[in-house]
Amino acid sequence: MSADLITDPDLPLVRQAQSGGMDSFDELIFRHQSMITALLHRFAPAHADLEDLVQQTFVKAWQALPTWQPDKPFVHWLKRIAVNSALEFCRRRRTSPLARTVEPDAEGRSALDQIPAAESQQERGHSALEEAQFILSHLPPEDRTLLTLLHLEQMPLSEIAVHFGWSRINAKVKAFRARQRLQTLLKKHGYELP
Repeated sequence: MSADLITDPDLPLVRQAQSGGMDSFDELIFRHQSMITALLHRFAPAHADLEDLVQQTFVKAWQALPTWQPDKPFVHWLKRIAVNSALEFCRRRRTSPLARTVEPDAEGRSALDQIPAAESQQERGHSALEEAQFILSHLPPEDRTLLTLLHLEQMPLSEIAVHFGWSRINAKVKAFRARQRLQTLLKKHGYELP
């Protein structure tokens, strides 16, 4: 057992929750709910979807709690459950007609063409984070998830490959292409790139 795990502040609560202590699990939820909500907000900015994902994460954690082993801090295990829930959410949305934001409409216009120019977004008073989320929301779900995990959550590419079931080389190629699509989208709508 590593020194980090001995000092893991969640360890006593997790052990009590594994013994059936619902109050201990409630305390774990209280400790980590805002962090999990912030993580999942990047995948599901709509309030109703976000609430469902957060709830689903903690339900899955409760169900899997008997299998948790202290080889990693509890919070890392919980984040992995949250990311898996987010990936499932994105996969479900990929098959939904609402998720096909990059396909042309009946008049041949893409949803990407409907994104306002950078100046008009700034005039409306959006923050940089809101603008980033707005732009990311117009990428295909797989690209959005990949870029969010890689750049915002700073997850290693090898771990992302495992989550998606890709080889590491395939994940690298997909990340490169997703970045290219994002750059094209940003340039098209007047954002200056370094």
